[in-house]
Amino acid sequence: MIKDYLGVACAFACGALLLGACGANSDGAQSSGPITTGGAGGAAGGAAPIMAGAGGAASAGAASAGAPAGGASGGSAGGSGAAAGGGAGSGGAGGASGAAGTGGTGGGDTVDPGSDGDVVRTVNMPFNAAPEVGKVDGVPHGKVIKFTIAAGSSQRYPKAVAREVNVYVPAQYVTGTPAPVMVVQDGNNFFGFVSSLSNTLDNLINAKKLPPIVAVYANNGGGDAQGSERGLEYDTLSGVYAEWVDQELLPRVEQETTKQLAAQAVTFTKDPEGRAALGGSSGGIASFIMTWYHPDLFRRALTFSPSFVAQESPVNPAHPLGAWNFHSDNDERKGPDDGGIIAKTTPNKPIRVWLECGTNDNTGGTQYPNYDFEIAIRRVQAKMALKAYHVHLDVGTGATHVDGGMIKATLPDAMLWVWRGYQGAL
Repeated sequence: MIKDYLGVACAFACGALLLGACGANSDGAQSSGPITTGGAGGAAGGAAPIMAGAGGAASAGAASAGAPAGGASGGSAGGSGAAAGGGAGSGGAGGASGAAGTGGTGGGDTVDPGSDGDVVRTVNMPFNAAPEVGKVDGVPHGKVIKFTIAAGSSQRYPKAVAREVNVYVPAQYVTGTPAPVMVVQDGNNFFGFVSSLSNTLDNLINAKKLPPIVAVYANNGGGDAQGSERGLEYDTLSGVYAEWVDQELLPRVEQETTKQLAAQAVTFTKDPEGRAALGGSSGGIASFIMTWYHPDLFRRALTFSPSFVAQESPVNPAHPLGAWNFHSDNDERKGPDDGGIIAKTTPNKPIRVWLECGTNDNTGGTQYPNYDFEIAIRRVQAKMALKAYHVHLDVGTGATHVDGGMIKATLPDAMLWVWRGYQGAL
């Protein structure tokens, strides 16, 4: 049967997993601190979980979080006005699941469920892990296979070191079905995504809140920052990395599942609405870049502390400040400006983007200008919101760079938000 994930988050928020207006998680334990939302969010002074379903009532009688669903490709965007939120659910990030649509029109299995959740949300400490990021008894667990891409074997990145690739295939996946996919940058290098995301998928797929999504965790090409292979792959403003994923990585994954998991050999969907990217730091900006330069291949990005900073190497005269130029034309020492690639690009890209940063995120100080992550990520959200993109920003009070507590608290919400509107086989 065909499942429309437009309404999934409504059931999610009204059920046991998220109790955004009640201040408790599904175990009855105390949740993380209260959440404040701004922009297209709920009424001032009331419990305002971001979730409002397809224009309907939010859970526990809270005010609707925004405009009704079914609007045009944009939808109203988040602004700066804050509204007092209810206590967090699901480990401190309750309510983000009921968010916006797919960020545009143009083919693929998708609907635009409206602008609910296109907000800036403050998540306060303590960052309690959402129950969905752990293994749950009685839930079918997907299989994880592993293989290595040999050093020097890539056409696009011949200097990359041998890289490990882990592949999660959900128990519910039926071979021959075009599989939606989440490509996770840095794979098993950093951040613990192999376990946290695989568990999250187990639980949300079993609950029929997500389709059977295959996750591909590809390690980076080696090193870090300017001059490294990782930096070349992730921080370069071009379509090359997305092309590597599409033309080299994913076909190899299909081959390996045929060898290692014949009963569930994977065939990936070619629908860009069914192809998403996830990452932290440079892996986060890589995920955004994949969608920005190749929305024909990928249209959903989930990012933690993405590097919208001056880190591209070698410097490209077309955007001399690297990813900083997505939101600003000028050096930060000249102050904010109305420019940047996002502001100047017309028409909008058909993408949806989840952003996260911490109030204690990385800063460059005077030694490294154009390197303040919180400033950069807030500006990206503001520029995208101004153009009516579907964009969500979580700001973790006290959170550090790619904060593990924030990831575990918000990952289930982020997954439901970023996949909202996708229609897939269940």
